[in-house]
Amino acid sequence: MIDPATIRQLVEQQLEGTPHFLVDVEVRPGNVVIIEVDNDQAIKLNDLALINRGLRDRIDALGEDVELQVGSPGMGRPFKVMRQYQKHTGRVVEVLLRDGRRLSGLLEGADEQGIRLRVQHPAKTKGRAPQMDAEATSLPFADIKSTQSTISFN
Repeated sequence: MIDPATIRQLVEQQLEGTPHFLVDVEVRPGNVVIIEVDNDQAIKLNDLALINRGLRDRIDALGEDVELQVGSPGMGRPFKVMRQYQKHTGRVVEVLLRDGRRLSGLLEGADEQGIRLRVQHPAKTKGRAPQMDAEATSLPFADIKSTQSTISFN
């Protein structure tokens, strides 16, 4: 079975000098390697195909037989790296806290300690827009179970 640290290192080398960043590497039984890559804007299918081809060459050079899957993290997937928080700053996200509460709001920023969120409250009158807090609330990562982007169809 191939070592995830080796794959991570190969991916980092492949992405060096590009606007892309590594989100996650997972090695499953049967040498199935799943890699999630993102971009500060939006990653294109062609970019993922190029990354896949480059990684395939590097892995083949190691003499490993793997099933390689390179993709981008989906919209409903929790953030895993700081750069995802930075990418989604200024957008509405949903935060699941460790105590089970869910907060939705505008992500104002993130650092090593946690995030700053302007919490969104449902409208009290049907048909009205939800209200945002005037001030951002600081939420430490120790209190956060997951954070993910949301889609609004308004």
